[in-house]
Amino acid sequence: MKIILNKHDGTTNFKEALSELVDGAETLSVAVSYLQVSGWELFHHQTKQLNHSKMRMVCTDQMGITQPAAVQRAISSGIQMRNFSGNITYHPKVYLAHDRAGKATRCLLGSANLSSSAFTTSVEAGVLSEDSTALGTLTNWFDDLFKKRSEAFTPESLLLMEARWRTAAAARARAYLRTRRELVIPPKAPAPPISPEDLDTLEDVFATLQPDIGLLCIDYAGNTVRNIGRARELLRNWRMVSQETGGTANKQRSEMKNLGFAEGIKLTRLGEAAAKAATDEEVARLWCAWLHNISNAELAQLRPELFTAKRVFVQFWRLQPDVREYFLKYAEGSKKHSPERMVLNTIELLCNANAVVQDLSLDDFKTLAPLLTQAERIPITVRKNVVDYLDNKGTRTWEYPDRRIVLLAWKAVMG
Repeated sequence: MKIILNKHDGTTNFKEALSELVDGAETLSVAVSYLQVSGWELFHHQTKQLNHSKMRMVCTDQMGITQPAAVQRAISSGIQMRNFSGNITYHPKVYLAHDRAGKATRCLLGSANLSSSAFTTSVEAGVLSEDSTALGTLTNWFDDLFKKRSEAFTPESLLLMEARWRTAAAARARAYLRTRRELVIPPKAPAPPISPEDLDTLEDVFATLQPDIGLLCIDYAGNTVRNIGRARELLRNWRMVSQETGGTANKQRSEMKNLGFAEGIKLTRLGEAAAKAATDEEVARLWCAWLHNISNAELAQLRPELFTAKRVFVQFWRLQPDVREYFLKYAEGSKKHSPERMVLNTIELLCNANAVVQDLSLDDFKTLAPLLTQAERIPITVRKNVVDYLDNKGTRTWEYPDRRIVLLAWKAVMG
């Protein structure tokens, strides 16, 4: 038997123990209370060599802590996922390794649910054991749990779980952010140390962040046509653009095609109408109407990235009114390192997350903003996407009024 402790003194932590558990195993049986996306990704990486079709896992949606996205990822990987069906508190953390014959060979027991913090930084304790008596008892216990005291997830139960999780996650996030605002931190003092609660609460907010980060403007074509003004310039001079040869002209035509304005050397119906437009606002309304009405099949053939645009435009108008008003007021001309830009970036970034962010207030976004500049506080599952956005897409075209113009145009189109 080995004692498992998440300490930094050379003691085996839960992540390392999981690696030992799966060494030589065929598959696992897992009973945990709560499952988060970060925990699933860590678990999936550690168990990718195992037989997932034979793997069984029972979790619970009690208290709205298990993230539906994590359950869906586990189901997509082929794991037999079930939800505890009893009306009493479900709180186990049991990991059983099985050989090819299905016999349990090793177990990991302790306090760690399937979250990244629980397996690395939280104060947790457990044991890794090969005791045959314990393995026999746990095997019988898990078989009974899986077959008689749990039920398979269904599309309907996942929808209900999503609704409960969203309400609970938003409440947790608001409470956490309110507590952070009430902290009195002296000027120039270092930020408070990272706690597991920091990471778990931020994951509630960021868990569903999409990998393809969308912007609240027309910057979806590439590196040449990033704003409405540049598109109008090319439209006004289209005869020359269509006749020119060389790399620059080809790129301009390609990017105008990406935005729906052109097809080869010819303007589309949208492009012809936009070429006659007198203002950026008129071009934006034409483009948003086209984007709203084009079929998904046509859009997939033309520019799949524009699905992202539609998604984030819709999400923006579902945010709280004070959040929307702030964004529309300050978006144009905000400086890169200003407090306003940090908040604007946070709003734009979280338009790529799911419905839980719709319940956050402007104060909540302002509290989240400085946390994004501290990469170690961002859940590992989305850290690269957030950093890439802040270093690249999130720095572009703020000098133009495009974000305000396009968002107002989208609202007009949606009625």
